[in-house]
Amino acid sequence: MSNALRRVVASGFRSLQKVDVRFGPFSVLVGPNGSGKSNLLKVLSFIRDSARFDPSQAISLLGGFSHVLRQDGRQGTVSLSIEAVVSEFASSNALDKYTLNLTESADGDIERDEELLYKSVRGRGRRQIIRAQGLDVSIDDLQQKAGTRQQFLRLASDSVSALGTIARLDEGGLGSGPRDFFEFLSTVRYLDPDVNAARTPSRMNRAELHDDASNLASALYALSEASPDAFDALQRDLARCLPGMESLGFGVIGGAAASIVVQLQERGVIQPIELADASFGTVRLLALLTALHDPAPPQLTIIEEIDHGLHPYALDVLVERMREASSRTQIIVASHSPTLVNRLRPEEIIICDRDPDTGASIIPVVDSADVADAVADSEWRLGELWFSGALGGVPA
Repeated sequence: MSNALRRVVASGFRSLQKVDVRFGPFSVLVGPNGSGKSNLLKVLSFIRDSARFDPSQAISLLGGFSHVLRQDGRQGTVSLSIEAVVSEFASSNALDKYTLNLTESADGDIERDEELLYKSVRGRGRRQIIRAQGLDVSIDDLQQKAGTRQQFLRLASDSVSALGTIARLDEGGLGSGPRDFFEFLSTVRYLDPDVNAARTPSRMNRAELHDDASNLASALYALSEASPDAFDALQRDLARCLPGMESLGFGVIGGAAASIVVQLQERGVIQPIELADASFGTVRLLALLTALHDPAPPQLTIIEEIDHGLHPYALDVLVERMREASSRTQIIVASHSPTLVNRLRPEEIIICDRDPDTGASIIPVVDSADVADAVADSEWRLGELWFSGALGGVPA
């Protein structure tokens, strides 16, 4: 199973006053609206965008620092930390750890600190820690008993993240850790399909599925060409969810700048249905299945509101497919559906709630061992037990 990301600790970020969440290969966040599910997922996309570009641009994408910082009337620091098994010598006993701290100065500038801890060689000890404050970077070789200062660097500018800059350096003794971790963060897939955009034809290229699925047609076509077996399996899943569905096909429109059109062939219908005329749920389901059948996905896939617009019968297929896909990519999704939760195992659910007095998110409300005990002691299925309020994470 793919289980690169192990833990997220976040404080001062939107509704997340202080949360500490651990993840397995396949994790489903459930809870009422406003409980912090999306904010927890946004932590991961925010760190991804900070790595790809720089923290300032990631802040801009969320509407400015006032939309990032916890809205409790106090000035403060946003602190985000993730632990993972990514670099060459990382393990469950020696996790990679990346921390990003952001503070707004009195004159409105964003001050940032970054820190990466990782193992640079095989065996016990020999961990490196890279610290960046502004443009100043220090690299320490941490021995088992004491730290030995190794290097100082100064970044040329703050237009990219320190992690992104260090990952591109060929500094002796650093090993592949910074590069491995940067690759992990920068390739996180955050899938939140824009159905109207996904309906449109797209240029014929082999780009990976975009986060908003706006290139769904070309991504599907590329999958059919590069991995016919995966494409056939996708069609079988689609047929299980859509009565009368026979196959997917493609049309080409335009001249020199040709675009691909997806066509759905149904039994008893002469003319295929183009994606532009397909239902909301059909388009969204097709985008989800395209990501889940990707034979070479990124290490981490995040999906917002997995059940949005889908018939309950489709959830059987989706849960089955997500479990299977989690052998290739770690899956973290958000859901409101007790029907979907009924199909989960206790270790796959993360229940979210919100403190009614402070507005702070509580994640998780209950640990997976207690969830398992509650299911064992009840005649109800997991989704029914959660929806009843017995596990928390439902509107008061």
